[in-house]
Amino acid sequence: MEELFQKAKSFVRDHKKQFSIGVPVVIVVVVGLVMWSLYSYNHQQPKIMYEPANACDLVTMDKAKTLLGDKTINGVNQTPVQQGDVTISKCGYSDGLPDVSNAVVAAISVRSAINDDGIKINKAQFESGKPTGVQDVTGIGDEAYFNAGLGQLNVFKETTWIIVSYGSAANPKDNTLEDSEKLAKLALNAQ
Repeated sequence: MEELFQKAKSFVRDHKKQFSIGVPVVIVVVVGLVMWSLYSYNHQQPKIMYEPANACDLVTMDKAKTLLGDKTINGVNQTPVQQGDVTISKCGYSDGLPDVSNAVVAAISVRSAINDDGIKINKAQFESGKPTGVQDVTGIGDEAYFNAGLGQLNVFKETTWIIVSYGSAANPKDNTLEDSEKLAKLALNAQ
């Protein structure tokens, strides 16, 4: 055993220069790998279990034309952007008339859960974000309410919360529940 210890000691003495360079490099590499793995573990993206909806896929140009006419233009087309366990997508159309003060718009915002945690978050925020004095709506989605002050219909269905607005661009308070339901039904039929 003493002989093995002496050979190791002699080896280290003979290769002192290589050890003085190699040991710090190995330590830096090991520390770097540990730091990278800790960072990766703490910053993993949530697992996508449910395909997020794209608002302009739910209300296509052809569908928008059934509400707004043949001169319909697409002004907003935001594909899903992930924010934690949900994605948000927006789409908007206008009747394309030159007088923008009298323009009619159809807009949809879609908040899709990408996993079970996202469903819980969507559901909780749908319920907690519901203002007082809004009109509950039945027969569309799992839950819905119309916010007349904003001219918006909020609908929660399964994994998705959609907000639609259909009517006057200049004065959304003039939007009606009936018109908003038309747009929401177009969007929900696409799911």
